[in-house]
Amino acid sequence: MLTPKDLARYRRVVEEAVVALGRDDIGVNVEDGGPGMLAVTFSRGTHSHNARIPIDPLQTHEGAHAAVNSAVLAFSKRIAQEALSKASQ
Repeated sequence: MLTPKDLARYRRVVEEAVVALGRDDIGVNVEDGGPGMLAVTFSRGTHSHNARIPIDPLQTHEGAHAAVNSAVLAFSKRIAQEALSKASQ
């Protein structure tokens, strides 16, 4: 079970990785996802995406970037496709 202090630390790690991906427009909410996992909700406007991220990779800078990139990729694609669809109308 993660403490509030642990969750705050992991939230900072995930937020930093999101910003490093150039997606500072995405909000992050982190909750305990069970043994060794985080339940992360990414949000932008009315859109949200839930992902489960293993805690182990978040211990290193490179691991955090890889884990968060994998989790955010589908969400980013969905947002981009919607923006293109709106622009073409």
